[in-house]
Amino acid sequence: MKLLELQDYVLFQTNNDVDDLGDFTPYINGYINEGYDRLVEAYARTHLGGEYPVLSAPADEPNLPEWTHLAIAYWATWLIYRNGNPNKQQRGLQFRASAEEIKAKVLSSGGINGKADTFHNIPMFPYSSGKQDEPGYPYK
Repeated sequence: MKLLELQDYVLFQTNNDVDDLGDFTPYINGYINEGYDRLVEAYARTHLGGEYPVLSAPADEPNLPEWTHLAIAYWATWLIYRNGNPNKQQRGLQFRASAEEIKAKVLSSGGINGKADTFHNIPMFPYSSGKQDEPGYPYK
């Protein structure tokens, strides 16, 4: 999605608050770039700049896989709703949850570096013989 498409998507998701459009329209690009930065951090372990430039022109497109672009719009929508009254904040929680879910998928896929192996059930302490009368049992 290009920046213009992301902006339109955010406005579409918040169109129930037509009276407030003028209040948050100047902030949409900042909110979109904040969502983009969160995903870049999860994907490439870096922040915006260099290979991942800030989105500023309407034709700019995030340098991330296409399936992650909706999370940027979801995060921007959450940031708009979080500044409102409790009802608006409650409405925005679903967008935050969706953005966090996509970010978790990016993290679990390993991002640009690929998936990493994880090991389970490996003891965090040195070997112990298991004798309870041994000093320092079970942590010797």
